[in-house]
Amino acid sequence: MNNWTGPGYRGSLPGRRDAAQQRIMTMSIVVIAALLVIVCQLWYLQVLEGGRFQEASDKNRIRIRPIAAPRGILFDRNGLPLVDNRPTFTLSLIPRELERDPAKRDATLGRVAALLHIPYQELQEAVAKVSSDAILPVRIRRGLSIADMQKVEEWKLELPGVIVEVEPQRVYPNSRFAAHLLGYVREVNDDQLKQGRYRRGDMVGQTGLERLLDEFLRGKDGGERIEVDAMGRPVRLVQSTEPHPGAQVVTTVNRRVQEVAEKLMEGKTGAVVVMDPRNGDVLAMVSTPAFDIDRFTGTIDRDAWLRVMKDPEFPMLNRTIQSQYPPGSVFKMVIAAAGLQEGTLTPADRVHCQGEFPFGGRVFRDWKKEGHGSVNLMDAVAQSCDIFFYGAGLKVGAPAIVKYGAAFGFGTPTGIELGTEKFGLLPAPKSPRRGRPPVWHPGETVNMSIGQGQLLVTPMQVARFMSAIANGGVLWKPRIVQRIERQELGVIWSDAGSVNGHVELNPAVWAFLRRSLWAVVNTPNGTGAGARIPGLDIVGKTGTAQTVANSKSEKGQDHAWFASFAPARDPEVVIVVLVERGGHGGSVAAPIARQIYNAIFFEKVASIDISG
Repeated sequence: MNNWTGPGYRGSLPGRRDAAQQRIMTMSIVVIAALLVIVCQLWYLQVLEGGRFQEASDKNRIRIRPIAAPRGILFDRNGLPLVDNRPTFTLSLIPRELERDPAKRDATLGRVAALLHIPYQELQEAVAKVSSDAILPVRIRRGLSIADMQKVEEWKLELPGVIVEVEPQRVYPNSRFAAHLLGYVREVNDDQLKQGRYRRGDMVGQTGLERLLDEFLRGKDGGERIEVDAMGRPVRLVQSTEPHPGAQVVTTVNRRVQEVAEKLMEGKTGAVVVMDPRNGDVLAMVSTPAFDIDRFTGTIDRDAWLRVMKDPEFPMLNRTIQSQYPPGSVFKMVIAAAGLQEGTLTPADRVHCQGEFPFGGRVFRDWKKEGHGSVNLMDAVAQSCDIFFYGAGLKVGAPAIVKYGAAFGFGTPTGIELGTEKFGLLPAPKSPRRGRPPVWHPGETVNMSIGQGQLLVTPMQVARFMSAIANGGVLWKPRIVQRIERQELGVIWSDAGSVNGHVELNPAVWAFLRRSLWAVVNTPNGTGAGARIPGLDIVGKTGTAQTVANSKSEKGQDHAWFASFAPARDPEVVIVVLVERGGHGGSVAAPIARQIYNAIFFEKVASIDISG
């Protein structure tokens, strides 16, 4: 075989094979590297980042819809609901489903504002408070009408991220029923959110029992995971968790008594407390004027809020525990108790009342201009003779008056658990400092003897005071809640009542106090005759407390008091009525108490008692 070695031969065939193999090898390495990169990227995306992308995918196709738990029901002592729940429509926005383009999002909000007549700024502020990626609904307006709901549904395709939910909402016997006692529920505010106990959109008790018992009344919310299509329309239910309702609360309140008392106080400014002297149960607690509960439950603009806050009648004020008044002649019973117990007064003491009591360079006058003539201690109580008690107060002395006033609970809170309770004021004489004039004058004792001067009390304190006279000296802490129950657990909390003081008086003194109070209502000259009911022995004390005029052009008007209990032999009910600037207690407050007693004892306002 001949080897070709001609001049054109380059001898490169093996070299070409090597180069081809090198190119193949390089391409293989590149392909393998690319495949490795792809595999690694797939592993990274599916294994390391799979959960995150799955979550992002779910956010795009899964809508989480919270289901609000119904609040627990508040019942009266007879099983009647004081407040209930009903379903209502709520407008909500889902920030993540709103248009990302600011212009388109603003157009959506503008369309909602125009459809439902909601201020555009309110919608903007609501959206601005949460992250744009938030998937939970932001509640905008509760209590939509059916017409409003239909408008949203009609425009649904043009309103991405806008939904209407069905939620439970509080409903009351009427818009002002027991407003100060029950309180109102409102969406959690920014300050409450900082506590870390609530989520935005939660409904929280703000005042009254709704606030006091919020922890029990708030249930555990449920929720649904719903798959939606590209248009946001529900496709299927993925998962559902049922809500757990709040606990049920049995109060001491008698709904019918509360309703009767509220009706009798319509158009008046004042307070009514109805209490059981045997255990301190509050059967009714009325403060007028009241506020519209529904107005505060929903959306209220700043101007409307300011109008309520600046209302000269102060409808937000719970006058039963937050207003302080001079007790007037109701306080004369403290003078009588102190004098009889200390021996500075006797039932036989007699004074000739001519309507004037000169003392300390001035003349103190009686409420009855011509005077009462000759009166003893019982007559003085029955006819509320100021002249008798001016002298009696000086005999008893300020230290003893303060001692027994404190024993009856004046100057200290009653302990009722509604919050912000006023203490009242029981002024006490103090030893003068060297080189300074005395801080207490006998004239102050004269004023305090008829419940005037610096002395201040709350209607709830007066109710506790009258309960102590009715039951022989026990100062019960006012009780509003009997027990709290959960359906699956039964009774989880109960209150058997508690005593926060005793008044020690001789049995003969107690008997005299009750006989003299009986005379107030049941004798011809008694100032409380307006409370008299044939067949029912009512005992009580009227009071007419002088006030200071609000302005120079206005004359001061008297507060009208009537503090009472019945039946006389075995007291079951204490009723205290106060009418601000109403006039004389006997002619204004006593008739109101009479009608409440009539409803309780003769109209059978309650037939079933579940107090346990």
